[in-house]
Amino acid sequence: MFLTLGWLFVAHVRAQTPASTPFDIQGQLRNGTKNAPADSIANVPVTLFQITETGPLTRSVSTDAQGNFLFTRVLTDATSYFTRIDYAGVRYFSEIMPAELAAVKPISVTVYETQTVPADFAFDRVHLILDVQPKAFDGIQILQATNSTDRAFYVPLPLPAKTSDVRFEDFREQTRVIYQEDGAILYPILPTTTEILYGLALPYTPPDYTLTIPFKTDTASVNLLVSKSGDVRVSGSTLKPSAPFVMQSGQEYLVYAAPPQSAGTVFSATISNLPGVDHTPTIRMAILAAGGLAGLALLAYPVYRRRSKDKTAAPNDRARERAAQLQAIARLDDKFDANEIDEDAYLAERAALKAELLKDVVKRET
Repeated sequence: MFLTLGWLFVAHVRAQTPASTPFDIQGQLRNGTKNAPADSIANVPVTLFQITETGPLTRSVSTDAQGNFLFTRVLTDATSYFTRIDYAGVRYFSEIMPAELAAVKPISVTVYETQTVPADFAFDRVHLILDVQPKAFDGIQILQATNSTDRAFYVPLPLPAKTSDVRFEDFREQTRVIYQEDGAILYPILPTTTEILYGLALPYTPPDYTLTIPFKTDTASVNLLVSKSGDVRVSGSTLKPSAPFVMQSGQEYLVYAAPPQSAGTVFSATISNLPGVDHTPTIRMAILAAGGLAGLALLAYPVYRRRSKDKTAAPNDRARERAAQLQAIARLDDKFDANEIDEDAYLAERAALKAELLKDVVKRET
């Protein structure tokens, strides 16, 4: 169900005028690993997804000896296109392109050889944002990681214990991860700085709940944000409280930071005075309703985005609201640049603003 909704959402978000005449889509596969075999990009299967209002239609070809591929006379009633390539145990996707761009811009996909997790790898930061709901938290987890090598590898996600319904920002990522029998989810880390975003649910029994996160990988820092509902409180021996953070919507969040976590340790925090009933807008259900936000540029901003110089006025109320949210992120960036806010508070508040933007965009687009 969610994958179907995801395809329809991509078609809706990428709504463009289909091409009036047939055209070809060409592309180039590259191997980003130094000293990779010369023939590594030859004869690699490439699948083209042609997204229509009713779902995807696919075609497959193989690359030539130089990694080139060509799809001739693609569907003209599709609104957007992207490719999928499986290489060395990792699945890769190209960017999603509207018809007018796909007709003139070659697709470029870089793949990598794989390796085991490097001994010095650590998550840069883990954000966990929890909205209090009746007998369950609806949450978003945002991970930031840097792979400084030229090879890809899988790492286990630092999911809270008893997590359920993990759904990714980009619904295509549901097909990239590896689900293990013990409930662990392995995610591919490519050679770059990566931001991973997914929704989750955490059931609890009021009035108190002990949150635990078993870390299987070193993590440099942890941020925990919990929506303030009634007299909800958060405690933990290693938690450092920051000033509460208020979203654009008016929802207030309690903000906490935790020190580095080593592989094999368990992060723990107690959330007390949980209510039996709450009407806070849910984050996770917003993700589920849309099936994902593949290719949505508003959520593709890098962690340290700088203010845009474009002062063009928004054309309608929806655009103005989104612009206001983005401006709030920009103002926060400026405060950090001016050393008016410390890094822990900056990153926690930025993650919260991004989560609110996610909720608002999905609510309006579905």
